[in-house]
Amino acid sequence: MITQEVWMDIKGLHRQGASIREIARRTGLSRKAVRRALSQTVPQRYGPRRPQERKLDRFIPWLTAVLKARPWARATVLYRELVTQGYEGHYERVKVWVRQARQVEQARRRACARFETGPGIEGQFDWKGPIRGLLADSSQDVYVCRLVIAYSRRRFSIAVPNVCVPAVLWSLCRALAAAGGVPHRLVVDNAKVLVLRPRPALELHPAFSAFCAHYGVEPSPAWPYSPERKGKTERSFLDLVRDELLHQVYPDLLSFQAALDADDRAHAERRHTTTGELPGERLERERSFLLPLPAASFDPRLPETRRVLTECTVSYGGAYYSVPYSWVGSRVTVKADPLGAGLEIFAGVERVATHRLVAKGKRSITEEHVADLRRPRLERAREHKRSTMSPVSRSSEVLSVVPWPLTDVALRPIEEYAIAVEAGGAR
Repeated sequence: MITQEVWMDIKGLHRQGASIREIARRTGLSRKAVRRALSQTVPQRYGPRRPQERKLDRFIPWLTAVLKARPWARATVLYRELVTQGYEGHYERVKVWVRQARQVEQARRRACARFETGPGIEGQFDWKGPIRGLLADSSQDVYVCRLVIAYSRRRFSIAVPNVCVPAVLWSLCRALAAAGGVPHRLVVDNAKVLVLRPRPALELHPAFSAFCAHYGVEPSPAWPYSPERKGKTERSFLDLVRDELLHQVYPDLLSFQAALDADDRAHAERRHTTTGELPGERLERERSFLLPLPAASFDPRLPETRRVLTECTVSYGGAYYSVPYSWVGSRVTVKADPLGAGLEIFAGVERVATHRLVAKGKRSITEEHVADLRRPRLERAREHKRSTMSPVSRSSEVLSVVPWPLTDVALRPIEEYAIAVEAGGAR
């Protein structure tokens, strides 16, 4: 291809008297090309070349369908399948095409449109962890649950020792209480403690569904592999990682929670780069749009049924906890504290026992539960019989007294008994 610069050089050399052979030698073109350029009054314009059909082109629809159905398929596997269908090209061509197709798909998945919600419309909830080495007890893990009110960007962080269902729901209850209201929609991740089956066949955890019904909030789990749907919480955790909070050692979980609360208050007093306002002031305006908190707080503890053993205890977490002996053989309900502080035992709606959690294999016995068992069995049986009698029977109860028979007893000296004993021994 002769560019405009080369064409002008050919014209200039020809005006200077150079021969066609000399021009061809200097420009590296053939003499035929030089003659053609000299015969033109303007440089020749070249259009796009006609695309040539490649060996892979007729298999591209099949490759597109296969990658859509099997996005994990490797290029080597696809190449072997193409060969069986008559493909005669090289493997490198298939590999390059698959790489380009996946780059387009990844870009499509990563692309997102920024959106803002109105006041009181949405809250976003997520957690990070486990964080190890944060407490003086290095064996204890820490998770940070965080609720971000989308409009105001006000955030509320709760530290928990685990992310079981009661702990997560407890942190949500505490965060909503701190916010002073409930957003109309709650965006969460697809963790099993909240979502049993993700979209499109969405199935919520029964406890989380009951929580949403109690607060009147609409659950909105994000689509799988779409963290940008809850980008406000995801972005806030980047600040947490870069902060100094996670580079210290705290004596216990309460101390770390106090540090989190102070950090959230400081964040509420800093101007947000997107809204240009203070999150704390923005939340004050937003509170009138939030749903009111329910009159009764939600109980996040999961009830578990246990049968009372003959030794007046129930088993929970590998440990044993006492209940009054009158419930032996009955079924009771056990509710453990989300933070692992203690548990309560209920018989129906009546709370019959309260204990602090103990280590696996240990026993927590309340003396008053078994005090009556330490009394003689006959005495307890008599009291039980009297307690089951009707008042009329109890008042008419007459104790029968058997008189001792009156018999005259002869008085003998002690020597006679000694003689009788010796005579018996002699026999």
